[in-house]
Amino acid sequence: MTEFLLYYLVFALSGGIVCTWALHRPSMYIIEEIKPDNIILKHKIVSTLCFFSFATVMAPFMIPCLYYEEHFINTFVETILKVDSKNTS
Repeated sequence: MTEFLLYYLVFALSGGIVCTWALHRPSMYIIEEIKPDNIILKHKIVSTLCFFSFATVMAPFMIPCLYYEEHFINTFVETILKVDSKNTS
């Protein structure tokens, strides 16, 4: 049983790293181009750690997000910008 948990832990951590690198990092670059004063850019470390934690916990369910990478990034950026515009207005 502990061997299975060790394999799952390695899978989840590597999945979290891959998702953060492939999904979160490009999203931050797009947000930086569109709206450089966005609140998520002021707290990059916190947002990256939150995204990494979520991606690690939800590792098996992040596989489709990696497959539809462009759609995920577009939706993620739109949502972040929409939430930020609600908070600043």
